[in-house]
Amino acid sequence: MTETNGKWYRIGGKVLLATNVFVLFLVFFNSKIVLPAWIQVIGRMHPLVLHFPIVLLLLAGLLSFIRLSDSRIIALKAELLKILLLAGALFAAVTVIMGLFLSKEGGYESDALLYHKWGGVLILWLATTLYGVADRPLKSEWWIKGGTILTALLVIVTGHWGADITHGNNFVLAPVIPNKGKQVPLESAVVYADLIQPILEEKCINCHSAGKAKGGLVLSQASMLLKGGKGGKSLLAGHPDQSLLFQRLLLPEDDKKHMPPAGKPQLTETETALLYHWIKSGASFNLKAISLAASDSLRIIAASMLQSPAAEPVYDFAAADEKLVQQLNNNYRVIYPIAQHAAPLVVNCYNKNVFTSKSIEELLPLKKQIIEMHLQKMPVQDADLKLLASFKQLRTLNLSFTNIKGTTLGELAALPNLQSLSLSGTPVTVAQLQVLKKMSSLKELFIWNSGLSSNDLSTLQNQLAPINIIKGFIDDGQHPLKLNQPILLSDHLIFQGRMQLQLKHPVRGAAIHYTLDGSAPDTVNSPVFTDSILLESNTIVRAIATKSGWYASDPVQYNFARTTYVPDSIVLITKPDGSYPGSGAITLIDKQKGGAEQGNGKWLGYVKEPLEALLLFKNPAPVSNVSVGILSNVNGYIFPPTSIEIYGGADEKHLRLLKRVVPTPGKKDDPNMAMEVDCSFATTNVSCMKIVLNPVTKIPDWHPGKGNRGWVFADEVRIN
Repeated sequence: MTETNGKWYRIGGKVLLATNVFVLFLVFFNSKIVLPAWIQVIGRMHPLVLHFPIVLLLLAGLLSFIRLSDSRIIALKAELLKILLLAGALFAAVTVIMGLFLSKEGGYESDALLYHKWGGVLILWLATTLYGVADRPLKSEWWIKGGTILTALLVIVTGHWGADITHGNNFVLAPVIPNKGKQVPLESAVVYADLIQPILEEKCINCHSAGKAKGGLVLSQASMLLKGGKGGKSLLAGHPDQSLLFQRLLLPEDDKKHMPPAGKPQLTETETALLYHWIKSGASFNLKAISLAASDSLRIIAASMLQSPAAEPVYDFAAADEKLVQQLNNNYRVIYPIAQHAAPLVVNCYNKNVFTSKSIEELLPLKKQIIEMHLQKMPVQDADLKLLASFKQLRTLNLSFTNIKGTTLGELAALPNLQSLSLSGTPVTVAQLQVLKKMSSLKELFIWNSGLSSNDLSTLQNQLAPINIIKGFIDDGQHPLKLNQPILLSDHLIFQGRMQLQLKHPVRGAAIHYTLDGSAPDTVNSPVFTDSILLESNTIVRAIATKSGWYASDPVQYNFARTTYVPDSIVLITKPDGSYPGSGAITLIDKQKGGAEQGNGKWLGYVKEPLEALLLFKNPAPVSNVSVGILSNVNGYIFPPTSIEIYGGADEKHLRLLKRVVPTPGKKDDPNMAMEVDCSFATTNVSCMKIVLNPVTKIPDWHPGKGNRGWVFADEVRIN
């Protein structure tokens, strides 16, 4: 060893001793230390340098296992080994110090942090010890070999704990450990525990666990979810648009506040819809999916997510000749495969006036491929069942509202694969249906509107169990139902000139009472809708449906708006931002209102620059009023524009300002609502108009997003 080398080793040894002492100080007085901001910057560099000591120490360990015979090379190996151990120990000290600085930022509260911290400290002390024994050649070789093996094991375990802190529990081993999650049946599923929480654990817990509470928000426990984080309450029951948890989800992915962060796994459309409807339903942590109405959106989504994927059926028969299938197809009988290039076939028959037994007989060449036959409302006779029994591959047979009397149902027992049978609307009896007991493959029987009483159907369900009897609704007069709301036959709430309003109701005999002045309709003072109503101006239509023996429907309201001129073409000068492109420029003149939901695809959203659109007319139009539809949702970072500017002229190069309107700024407690801003001015003949909506450039200080740009949303432009 040269004198120069010895000098550097002495300096390195002293620095290493000093850093060890400093680490001890940080470990034992951690709770009393307050770090300035510039020290926090150093702490955040911990992930950048932690690989250096790992590589150096592992190289030293590998070098110690290399056996050499040349004495000069052995001496060089010993020198290199000492350099690697000293450098590895020094970098380990720097890494540990940075890690201890980083842990002071808060948001790290799990046991994994404690284990990771002490694992790093032990690696430092072990590396320091290995360097200390490197000058003792008699026994140091075995010390170094054993120590490097122990160091490698500590590095693996400590790295595992570090990954748990950064990426969530068991991040390293998750791909090789089987998922212990089990499929929960809908009947026992709790919406939060079995659907919402698994989504949060998969997509959110990495950053919002007890071990890494980014923004002070912990999503691993229901109580902490309700508490929220530094930005405020994460949940506002019944109001997903005002819940920070959902608002951050809808932000553009390149927005720094968007969650999950860009590059991380994002929520699917189904998961987003589930979270929305759960919050809208009240965000209950004890709500059972089965307690929701069958038509409830939350239950429908829950059922689709909880349902185990059905095993694909296996068909052991060859495909039919395509020319034969084409030959047997006609205007009244359609034959098609269940999927492209699939062998199984489905048959649908139409027009009872041309249907005969021969219509079935002609299908016999395809009896090995037909798995579904839909003969509802056809004049199928009891004698035809013997012919149908020849189609051994049938899985589904629909004989609803046919001429079947039930005397030959026993013929169907010859169908070994039949799973679904429809006999609704036929006069079959309980006694006749007993033959279905022989059909072991039958899973469901549709028998509604068959003339069987409630007692008959109950008896049948017991006798034919486990076949599921689908009996439909039986009106016994003791359980009146509420009518659903009247249905509007037009998709557009904006019309040009005049419009014929048409309403209908799916329940036969239901009467529709309506008003045109926005007042509440009733059965005494409100007229009954008969054919249509002529609308010639902005009109608020409210309507209810009524029928004897039923509860009246909830009132429905439609706000119709008239526009006189529609441009022949429209161009967006500036492009929408993020996930709010609507349908392009046509969004502003498609006669469809966006409503109060920002994510329904009917809004143009801008945040980086103003909305600028050109409206072009082939013939000059005398314009005196422009109405612009906007959305206000301050909790969703959507504000009324700071100004709306209307320009007009003969062409794009000759435009002048016709009107500039400053809408009322968004306030803290403003409700989420769609609205219109009217811009009136002196009548001007224009062939070209430009509309500009300027977004908020600086969100007010009372808002969590203070200082950032706000969004502006537009949906429809009406002229005069």
